[in-house]
Amino acid sequence: MAAADTPPAPDAAERCNQAFTEFYAARNPDKVYPSEFLVRTLMGEYPQLKLDRTGYRGKAILDIGFGDGRSFPLLDDLGFQIHGIEVTEPICALTRERMQRMGIAAELRVGRNAAIPYPDASFDFLLASASCYYVDPGLRFDDNLAEFARVLRPGGVFVLTLPAMDSFVFRDGIDIGGGHVQIQADPYGLRNGYVLRRFKDEAEIREAFSSQFGQFAFGHVDSNYYGTQFALWLVVCRRGDLASIADEPRVTL
Repeated sequence: MAAADTPPAPDAAERCNQAFTEFYAARNPDKVYPSEFLVRTLMGEYPQLKLDRTGYRGKAILDIGFGDGRSFPLLDDLGFQIHGIEVTEPICALTRERMQRMGIAAELRVGRNAAIPYPDASFDFLLASASCYYVDPGLRFDDNLAEFARVLRPGGVFVLTLPAMDSFVFRDGIDIGGGHVQIQADPYGLRNGYVLRRFKDEAEIREAFSSQFGQFAFGHVDSNYYGTQFALWLVVCRRGDLASIADEPRVTL
């Protein structure tokens, strides 16, 4: 093939899409189980957070980057109407088949953080566990936030995790400004070349989110799982800026 006919190399998003598609195809478990973060957030009671568990049934929730669908059994038990987006149809198909075997109804579509294929104000809840901070080429994290706010109903609840500065994935990463880091040494080989947004403290999260969201509750996890350092911010907030939502120290949502 002549050099002029050589197809362009895939961009970071395409490489990441393929890597995650292969990752989920290889693991493809029969059953999946929710994260401790989600169980604690939706079912626990804490000084700064107490979600109203009686208000879940019948509410529409979008799981952004649902992966193998591990959140769906809990969401189904709690009575949510489950929707989800992932970056490729093969990931959606695998999880759709798994949920059918488990007897769980879920509408799954291909979508991205800054391109969610649903109308405005479609959801009462958004869930983004280890997903909302992936930033597509040519975009910034603010573009993601604008899209999340678009599909969440006014007053709706956003449950999410964000990476802290020292999370394992940022080792040897290239800082490109504004908290955005191009990943260079992902030990899992999934995210190299992709841009993720990290956060140093609660104040930085508030600053980034406050034009679209308010009434924040925060948690933090810093754990070493057998040599891999996980450092995450846990966040629950509501759709609406600080001028329209009271931001109180003790949050009951």
